[in-house]
Amino acid sequence: MAVRSDKMGQSWLLPLDISELIPVDHICYLVIAIVNGIDVSEIEEKYRFKLCNSAYPRRMLLRLLVQAAIDGVWSSRKINKLAHESVVYMYLAGNEKPDFRTLCKFRSENKELIETTFETTFEKNVTFTKARGILTLGHLSTNGTKMKANASNDYTLCKAEIEAIREIIEHGIAIDKEEDKLYGDKRGDELQKEQIIEKLDKAEEELNTAKHF
Repeated sequence: MAVRSDKMGQSWLLPLDISELIPVDHICYLVIAIVNGIDVSEIEEKYRFKLCNSAYPRRMLLRLLVQAAIDGVWSSRKINKLAHESVVYMYLAGNEKPDFRTLCKFRSENKELIETTFETTFEKNVTFTKARGILTLGHLSTNGTKMKANASNDYTLCKAEIEAIREIIEHGIAIDKEEDKLYGDKRGDELQKEQIIEKLDKAEEELNTAKHF
């Protein structure tokens, strides 16, 4: 039986559309549809006349946070890592790479916007999934709390479910604060890279020493 050639490092003849690497029924398309319906104009107005680097689109940051919540990822540092490594998150970010500080600040300063987005995600879940043929959310969870989707088209969240959404947001903020204490201004995985490089250097040194005997 013939062996296929190793295509690692092979260049694309045409620029790659990241969406071609994502299944058509992936839930990220539901996230995009819902976030597109969220009004962010009032928040983005704050950045219109600031004499500083251009701010990231609020919808882009929202897409990342909602997708991360669906995937059970609460750390801004891990979301930043996914924006560098996951095609889904690259697509949602428009191939931008917002750093974890930006994500952390956005989440802590825009709780109401994020809460509204999560509530809309649940309330419009069935409508969007039927219209676009996308799988339902199922549930978001944090520390055992589950937010289950309802089968009704006119579903309205109850008080307990709204409170659970707020707890989800606060949970992410708390994790960011804990990681700040642990890693400071670093993302947290740099130490692992340093340890790997150190081990490789040590192995190479031992190998070179062995060759002299």
